[in-house]
Amino acid sequence: MQQNKRQRQIASEIKHKLGEYFIREGKALTGESLISVSRVEMSPDLQYADIYISIYPETAEGEGVFQKIQENIKQIRMFIARNIRLRLVPEIRIFKDDSMEYADRINKILRDLGE
Repeated sequence: MQQNKRQRQIASEIKHKLGEYFIREGKALTGESLISVSRVEMSPDLQYADIYISIYPETAEGEGVFQKIQENIKQIRMFIARNIRLRLVPEIRIFKDDSMEYADRINKILRDLGE
């Protein structure tokens, strides 16, 4: 879906601030895992933000970290409200970005075919 300039600006700002959040304040949620915000997509009315994150290392512990993040969505939304000036703070939905896993699988298949 094509996003307009305002959607891209807000998505970029949310991505930047959440990156800071997971580095500085989110250690209680993430433990030793590294969280990367891969992309943020805003709805046309700016009421919803779909946030895609990658968790490293990709282990069973990563699933637990993702669950903790899901359980603390209100706290993350409050962080956004405190750090970004918006008339209306969007409802956030967090998804696990598995594009890197998919790319690794494709690379492995291609390597296996080459042998």
